[in-house]
Amino acid sequence: MKRIICFVLCIVMTVAFAACGKDKKDNEKPVQEETSDVQPAETYSPEWVVSPSIKAARIWSLPLTDFNEASSHYDVSFGEIYAFESDGKIGFIDSNGQVIIEPKYETAQTCTCTDKYIVTTKSESGYTTNYRFSSSNLTPVWAKAHTCEGTNGYRYIWNSTSGKISLLYYTNGKSIASVKKAYAPEAAEITENGTGTGKFTVVTAGAAVGEADYTAAGIFTDGIVAVEKGGKWGYVNSKGEQVIPFEYDAIKGYSALHETDKDTPYESSEGFVTVCKDGKYGILKSDGTEVVPCRFNSLTTVHNGRAFASENGTDWGILCVDKKISEGIAPSRSTEKTTAATSRKSTSKYSASSSVSSRSSQKSKSSSSKSSVSASSGSKTQKTSNSSKNTSSNKSTTSRKVNG
Repeated sequence: MKRIICFVLCIVMTVAFAACGKDKKDNEKPVQEETSDVQPAETYSPEWVVSPSIKAARIWSLPLTDFNEASSHYDVSFGEIYAFESDGKIGFIDSNGQVIIEPKYETAQTCTCTDKYIVTTKSESGYTTNYRFSSSNLTPVWAKAHTCEGTNGYRYIWNSTSGKISLLYYTNGKSIASVKKAYAPEAAEITENGTGTGKFTVVTAGAAVGEADYTAAGIFTDGIVAVEKGGKWGYVNSKGEQVIPFEYDAIKGYSALHETDKDTPYESSEGFVTVCKDGKYGILKSDGTEVVPCRFNSLTTVHNGRAFASENGTDWGILCVDKKISEGIAPSRSTEKTTAATSRKSTSKYSASSSVSSRSSQKSKSSSSKSSVSASSGSKTQKTSNSSKNTSSNKSTTSRKVNG
């Protein structure tokens, strides 16, 4: 009997030990780590609205910088239209990849002195003429030489002696004290006893809250501003707190105030910042979250949830940055009419097969079913009212209101 009892106890203990071992193994299973929405640079896979098949030497954003009289602040926005260069000439293209104006100009720019695009054209005799195009519909509205060269405009000054912020108006290289009320937050140059120090800080509610050793500053947009320290650029918020680290470079040839002696990074657009690091471009959210790693050779600012991007500098595509906005954008209705000769030449140069083409052809008769970018002679002239509505809407939604 004792033997039977011992045998049964051995079986029970064996089963118990086996069960414990199984529970231990189950408990030791590795816990899956939470995944991030941001893809590492080495695994990032671009989502293209238009695949990289648009041929251009460069495509770039043109800032519309408007001094808001009510807030005494420069509102910076990036409109529906981008400039692009091909064969040494400059034209205009929209965020759908539709060529609006064929490349035929020598230069294209914007300036704080006007809300219009400024282009130059050269005749066979060598005579150069300035044309100004309405930023709302790209129709020529004025022909006059552009002479201010970005030297005219307002600048914020922080008087460290009196502890006051004020505005100066610069014209023809001279500064004049402005009677306009200065609002905050702003990035302002620090002065001591009326003399500029070449240093900048962030001012809010009558006090300097940022560091006092920034060597340059951009313009507050979407609640952040680019500032330079130690030769690198970062972004701070209205409290002077760093939101994007100081590891980025200025955009060559860019300044929203059109200053010729100091390049700056881009301002925020639709809550996104296009940045440059070691010659490569990427996109961050205005809180510093990485959206597109710095891997592109060239990249524009974001508009309508999209940005033009190129990995080799010659083949451009349209990158989806914000799907919620990008997928709700209607296709362009038409492009500028061209001559048959120009049409034959440009069709092969700018055409780009993409997934957006089929959607465009279903929604609009004038959109090509084979191409998202077309300059064919059969294209219809773009309607002024449609373009005006798009650009005006963009400008009103991206403009920053400053609290007094």
